[in-house]
Amino acid sequence: MIKAGSQEDVDRMMARLDADKSRPMDDTSPIRDFPKYGRPLVQVGSIYGKAVAWSRRYGLIEWLDVSGAYHLGWAQSSSIKRVTAEEWKGSSGL
Repeated sequence: MIKAGSQEDVDRMMARLDADKSRPMDDTSPIRDFPKYGRPLVQVGSIYGKAVAWSRRYGLIEWLDVSGAYHLGWAQSSSIKRVTAEEWKGSSGL
């Protein structure tokens, strides 16, 4: 039996496809995904989110903005900081 996904699942899948298309061209190393329930909490500048995947030079980060809109984008690994649950100020909706 095939389970139907929610509209949110479809939106996140489309965001992932868009992010994969906009992957920085200077990194051709393989992309590795974190397990869905084991994604590290991270901070990139003022954004708090979760790391979805990584390559040698970049990390793919998901976050919710103040309006609750879902975003996914690549950041240079040097700008990504892992944070503890106590330090994290992201949305629990991820």
